[in-house]
Amino acid sequence: MISEKNVSTCLVSVAALVAGSNSVAAQDWSGFYVGVSANSNSGTSPAQPYVYDEGYQMGSDTTGGAFAGYRWNASDSVVMGFEIAMQGTITVDAPASQAPIDDYSFENLVDAKLSVGTSVGKALIYGFAGMSSGILDSGGDDAYSASGMNYGVGVDYMVSDKFTVGVEFISRNMTGYTSGGNPENLKNADTVSLRASFKF
Repeated sequence: MISEKNVSTCLVSVAALVAGSNSVAAQDWSGFYVGVSANSNSGTSPAQPYVYDEGYQMGSDTTGGAFAGYRWNASDSVVMGFEIAMQGTITVDAPASQAPIDDYSFENLVDAKLSVGTSVGKALIYGFAGMSSGILDSGGDDAYSASGMNYGVGVDYMVSDKFTVGVEFISRNMTGYTSGGNPENLKNADTVSLRASFKF
């Protein structure tokens, strides 16, 4: 005959096994993943459309993006990874002193990142550094490239074994070029992203 004590012991044992399984699964971040992001941008454009004009600001409008990468568990708590992220067209606002000059757009923004993080339950806290590049489109045939280093931090939360949500901050120090071919100083172009991804 099954006693109440035996039932309670059995339930506790099952709960412990489930908790243990969840803990192991939460630490397994290895594998390929792809995702989408919603991004809010700020900072100075790393490329300027004129030789002497300064102060073109990255627009604060929300843009969409996509990313893909691979992570592996270097140990029980350390997770490393590599990711390529792309973002949609960012509005670049001309300074008020240049009115009525039209605004421009910063396009083809790509971030390549190497990351290292630590797994805490179902969360992954990580930092990263890498390289970024993009193009300032000032209309017509005029386009000015920019490239440089990036760095940042992020947190991902494993909703399930396959689905993850998170938030990330990235700062880019990129050197651009003006219409006169003169290199600009390093400029900060920052992005805060809300992210969702699917792991294979």
